[in-house]
Amino acid sequence: MSYEKKIKDVMARLAAMSPEPPPYPEEMQVARRQEPRKTRPVLVFATAVALVAVLAIPLLLFTGGEDPILVGSTTTTTTTSSTTSTTVPEEPSTTMPGTTTTTDSPSTTIGVETEWSSVMYLFQQPEGGFSGNPALIPVPTRVVDASGELEADDQFTEVLARIGSGLPPGLNNSIPAEVRILEVTVEDVGGEATWVAEMNEAFVSGAGGLLADTTMLNQLVYTITQGTPEIEGVLFRVNGEPVEAFGSEGMVLTDPITRETFRDELSVIFLTEPLVESAGAYVVEGMSNTFEAGLVVNVLDGNGEVVHEEFIQATSGSGTWGTFSALIDAGLVEPGESSISVFQYSAEDGSRVDVVTVPVPAGGVWEFSIGA
Repeated sequence: MSYEKKIKDVMARLAAMSPEPPPYPEEMQVARRQEPRKTRPVLVFATAVALVAVLAIPLLLFTGGEDPILVGSTTTTTTTSSTTSTTVPEEPSTTMPGTTTTTDSPSTTIGVETEWSSVMYLFQQPEGGFSGNPALIPVPTRVVDASGELEADDQFTEVLARIGSGLPPGLNNSIPAEVRILEVTVEDVGGEATWVAEMNEAFVSGAGGLLADTTMLNQLVYTITQGTPEIEGVLFRVNGEPVEAFGSEGMVLTDPITRETFRDELSVIFLTEPLVESAGAYVVEGMSNTFEAGLVVNVLDGNGEVVHEEFIQATSGSGTWGTFSALIDAGLVEPGESSISVFQYSAEDGSRVDVVTVPVPAGGVWEFSIGA
């Protein structure tokens, strides 16, 4: 076999061993369009999940579900694609931002004059008091915040540190203006439900003197615990820690304080409930530690003249604290003019001693102004 013929034979064998050439692009597109389309299992599962979600959302909205965000509040629905994001808000809420509503006061917007009502404890230096200790006086109040700084849901006790003007005659406030109550909550302290008052750092300095310090604490404790006899104690904290050195004497306040803690630093007669008219009578209630538990209640007119006097008996006396209560006919009292006093007659000379006198305000409440 010639050399040329051998070359042709090798080329023929190589051609027989080579695979068929791939089709041209035009032939591939035609072939793909003719092939039946196969569905991937993953796509089937994803489609099923999406369908279930679409069917479940209307059912959740109709029944209420367990998500409070979907019911009774402004809701935002977001639809997302690879290139766009569309937000569709529901009907806007009718509540303005920054507005707080309380049950006993109108809605309040920060920056606008605010007013609401409550009871706070002030003090009075009794006439003819032997001990020199102050008497607590609970005062029903309407507070007007001209500064617009306080929200209606702020703890009312903070008002004690912001009183500007309008104190009732003969009543005082021992809490320095720079003291602030930041928050008041109820916590379990030593197995007991306890009010916890978070104070600012100015609280630690006290009110300037031992008696002023205890008066300040009594005002705060009585105001915070009013209406909650089941929660007796108040624990004061600063920067989240109990106060280890308070006031001029560095008192330790690491345990809760109750109404009994500094009771002996109060006058032997003081009021525990505000003077308010109910069912045609004014109720006079308080605590006392008088000689043989004897007390006298007087009604004074606008000129200071006695128009009514009656003797009452407390539950205890002569070294033991007791409670007292008296009903005064509302017909004897002229709001805005009259005053009610509680005292005892001295066993030595018969003079009036430890006299606590509370003016009866017109309209039943005292109005205080803050930041005017």
